[in-house]
Amino acid sequence: MHPRLVRKVIFPLHEKIVGRKTFAYLKSLEKEQWLSPQALNALKAQKLKDLLVHAQRNIPFYARRCAEAGFDPEKMTGIEDLQKLPLLTKAEIRKNLRDMLWKDCPGGLHRYNTGGSTGEPLVFYFDRRRQAYDAAARAMSHRWWGIDIGDRELYLWGSPLEITRQDRIKDLRDALTNQLLLSAFEISEKNVPGFVAKMRRFKPDCVFGYPSTIDLFCRMAERQGYRLDGMGVRVVFCTAEVLYAHQRQSISEAFGGIPVVDSYGSREGGFVNHQCPEGSYHVMDSNYIIEFLKDGSPVGPSESGEVTLTHLDAWGMPLIRYRTGDMAAPGDGRCRCGRGFSTMSQVQGRTTDFVVTPDGRWQHGLSVIYVVRDIEGVDQFKIVQEDYDDVRVFIKVYPELYPSDGDERIVRGFQKRMGSMVRVSVHHVEDIPRETSGKYRYVVSRVAQWGLPPSSGVS
Repeated sequence: MHPRLVRKVIFPLHEKIVGRKTFAYLKSLEKEQWLSPQALNALKAQKLKDLLVHAQRNIPFYARRCAEAGFDPEKMTGIEDLQKLPLLTKAEIRKNLRDMLWKDCPGGLHRYNTGGSTGEPLVFYFDRRRQAYDAAARAMSHRWWGIDIGDRELYLWGSPLEITRQDRIKDLRDALTNQLLLSAFEISEKNVPGFVAKMRRFKPDCVFGYPSTIDLFCRMAERQGYRLDGMGVRVVFCTAEVLYAHQRQSISEAFGGIPVVDSYGSREGGFVNHQCPEGSYHVMDSNYIIEFLKDGSPVGPSESGEVTLTHLDAWGMPLIRYRTGDMAAPGDGRCRCGRGFSTMSQVQGRTTDFVVTPDGRWQHGLSVIYVVRDIEGVDQFKIVQEDYDDVRVFIKVYPELYPSDGDERIVRGFQKRMGSMVRVSVHHVEDIPRETSGKYRYVVSRVAQWGLPPSSGVS
């Protein structure tokens, strides 16, 4: 499909049909990125007040929260008043989910879930406003790198194992909007030729996905003698994990020395920041208030703290002072690109392991996380692959919510993805231990840590 037709007709029509004001928000963001920090703070303060007034009036959880804190949003005088409210944890969301929703939200609420960087599964809901602002921010930051709506974008991303009617509709939508999804769960030596062939037919302008998956694919392709630098890819966008320097270099070289761009966000948190051509990680200030906290207090200049988010445009299910569990530091000074958006350091606290199937497929860890995270009553989990055919799942559950066939569903789901020969054992525990570093890894593969076997041809 011609990019201009997608940009001017097909995608705007799609957004209008689903009830999202993506293009109106994009137009606003394009202007707001050049505002001064002072003007942006004034904008954020007004949006924050509007959000808090709405939450107190329409959402039972926040009505109680404001009352318990003795806080009246109508009387707030600035952004600093936000600190009068307590921090929001994943455990609180799980226990209070129904009371956190705007029942009369225009356009309805749309269910999502995530495993999260701390290994705690979380169900949450988006409204159309939130979806549109996140999409607009993503489109704007793509334009920073010369990629516009309608340009061909290849996703190395998670995809469902079973294809439903809704998934087929999404595939049709992707085709009409010049997008192609290749499953990050199916990276293997035998699948590389097919993936390369699809990429050559599609001729992507950019690639988007998990850095670990893109890096692995590039190395496998190189060792099999496939060149990726003649496809027309102009930039690679990475997200959902820490992008390490060696991955950036490897991916860039594989595609002919093109830019490899990092961003930070999460399914529940949204599209938080993105690198500009000057290298700065710009916060989407129009949409967020971000606090960097250590022991509940703001950190000093250049000091790392936990990233705590307030999404200013999540009205259907507000996330106010939400603790992400990710660590980063606030930026210092204004970027040379001239944008007024604030900056932050690269997020330091997320990485995802692979699992390796007995038949040699390297699957992104999210392929098995998806099995666990959507089972009711799971509080925390950790997946440990001890050997190719030995996977152990440690879970902490709410007994009154956990289904009687929960263990069986986990075993079936893992074997469907990794093969029936894999032995899957489920262990119910009182607590999930952290690594010696203090970080929580929700997938640990001893096999992946051994490196690719010599027969795979990947170093």
